[in-house]
Amino acid sequence: MPERLLLVTDSPEPSGVGVHMLTLARSLADRGLRPETMWPDHPAGRRLAARITAAGGIAHLVPPEVLADAVAAWSAQGQATVHVHAGIGWEGHALTRAARQAGATVLRTEHLPWLLTDPLQIAQYRDALAAVHGTIVVSQAAADGWRAALGDKAVIHLVPNGLLPQPAPAVQRMKDQILCVGRLTPQKAQRVLLGALARLQRQGIMAQALLVGEGPGQALLRRGVRRLGLQDRVTLPGPRDDVPALMAQATLLALPSHFEGLPLVALEAMAAGLPVIASRVGGTLDALGPDHPWLHPPGNSRALADLIAAALADPAARARVAQAQQTRFAAHFTAARMAQATLAAYRAAHIFKDRTHMDRVRLGFIGAGGIAHRHFGVLETMPDVQVVAVCDTDAARAQEAAARMGATAYADHDAMLAAHDLDAVYICVPPFAHGAPERACIARGLPFFVEKPITLDVDLAIEIAAEVAEAGLVTAVGYHWRYLDTMDEARAHLARNPAHLMQGFWIDQTPPPEWWWRADGSGGQVVEQATHIIDAARFLAGDITEVFGLAARRDRGDFPGLTVPTATAATLRFASGAVANLSSTCLLRWNHRVGLHVFSDAMAIEITDHDLMVDVGQGRPVRRAQGDPVWRQDRDFIEAVMGRENRIRCDYAEALLTHQVALAVSRSAETGTLVKMEELRADPQPIFRQAAAAGAHDAA
Repeated sequence: MPERLLLVTDSPEPSGVGVHMLTLARSLADRGLRPETMWPDHPAGRRLAARITAAGGIAHLVPPEVLADAVAAWSAQGQATVHVHAGIGWEGHALTRAARQAGATVLRTEHLPWLLTDPLQIAQYRDALAAVHGTIVVSQAAADGWRAALGDKAVIHLVPNGLLPQPAPAVQRMKDQILCVGRLTPQKAQRVLLGALARLQRQGIMAQALLVGEGPGQALLRRGVRRLGLQDRVTLPGPRDDVPALMAQATLLALPSHFEGLPLVALEAMAAGLPVIASRVGGTLDALGPDHPWLHPPGNSRALADLIAAALADPAARARVAQAQQTRFAAHFTAARMAQATLAAYRAAHIFKDRTHMDRVRLGFIGAGGIAHRHFGVLETMPDVQVVAVCDTDAARAQEAAARMGATAYADHDAMLAAHDLDAVYICVPPFAHGAPERACIARGLPFFVEKPITLDVDLAIEIAAEVAEAGLVTAVGYHWRYLDTMDEARAHLARNPAHLMQGFWIDQTPPPEWWWRADGSGGQVVEQATHIIDAARFLAGDITEVFGLAARRDRGDFPGLTVPTATAATLRFASGAVANLSSTCLLRWNHRVGLHVFSDAMAIEITDHDLMVDVGQGRPVRRAQGDPVWRQDRDFIEAVMGRENRIRCDYAEALLTHQVALAVSRSAETGTLVKMEELRADPQPIFRQAAAAGAHDAA
């Protein structure tokens, strides 16, 4: 963790930015840090500083013209991490340069999407990136925009905004009260709301609206209220410090913005159970989700009016939306999650700073079997990677692997980790042997790559996932199908035409290791092999909410002691509404079929780990996969370990979600009951959400 941490902004109007900094400072303090904050000495800065000190935090007020000098002086005291918060792309550059020149580790949070269009400002921004060790963005949509604009010139970390829990004020909810909270600026598009209210008034729907906030657009909005005859319907009270009470009284929150990073007011409404009607723009869509029913095209007052009318007329729908929003908030946007992800970004920035000139990553391997040698073959092609230590309970196997890689052999992973200054570790052990290696890495703060399945004990895996998150470690898990270029192509098709039915197959022979034959050694074919198919299905169609499995077993004389099922069939239901069948057997003496078939509207896709077929009624063209997915998977892990952009497609937490489904299939088959995946997020994956949102926007 950072020894000294400063949160600072030079924004002249740090409204949402300031609230975010307050929340982050409090949440980081809950995790043992003592962050200091620094504010420009003007009215807004003074208000925010007072709130920090009232909560027991540290706040510095500095005249704006010497703010950069104050940051430099603070940073020069040593062991400093400076986290600059920018309201828009041209803010904060002097602060990042001052902190970097004084020797600090520097991060910058962009609270809005990429908005720069002036070539000079773009050039200045790119030059200023040299002073930054990590850039934090607050929504997936914003991350896509910043990456598209900057390419590999920035190390981007996605840290969604979060909020602290707030007690619900005891007030009476008013009838047909619309609340709009935000800076009175063109971005927030309050004039669109005025147009919608005028339409509603002409229809005899006499809704009341409260437009809370201050800003340069206030006079223009007041003229608009008079011009549209809304004096009895619209109130502009200026800034208010009782927004939670206003939300508790309101019927709806309107957020008609032209663009957003990840709007805090939407998160506040979600947490408070206040239904939101909003424009369909990137950050707001990330907050509410692509299935939110009340989204309108930005700038369209007619569509906004129609949504308000429908919502006001349907209390049951408002209740459903409010409940869905609260569930989504709790899953994705708490302050605790934000603080944890921010700490991980801090650690990555320190690694990046320390390793900017690193020319080689030093790796250790725990386990030296066949899958380890598959990684050896990939890593041998990377000149900036060196395997320096290998351990295995089979001493001869460890010696053989060490001789191949020019490494030192060990029989015990604790001895290996104690003897070497490693940058990361690969854990390639059988399913039953997981747990101790991962915890040894966590105890030493070492990033690790683990081969699936991650363990047979789901409670242990959940504990390890929590420990990894707490430590902020880089992790990856070997679901290499995600890295097939054919999977990328399939995802592109399904983004426009989502999967409705899937059929997965793992029809194969029984592997030779005797531990594989035992349920307490491998977990069975679904857990040890067909988990790849489950993960591919999740990668293409989002999360799974229900599982029902059946299994059969027969004795086999040439596999004495075999206890795993010899055939398994399962039915899966996805959060998207899609369903899937999964079939597996190890009865054959050869590999017969391993793959996933996907069916959607007038399209059939067949995927294996080496080819792709897309059938749209014009033949069955098959193309081979290009490149090595294991190389891509390993390279992404190495890049993240080096502190560069983290493009890992399956970290430990993500793998846990797939693993829980595989274990649920086995549990359902044993008990004969349907298993509801209530502990999993019932939500499409982020990249799938983006594609679905884009498709919805195009359709609109």
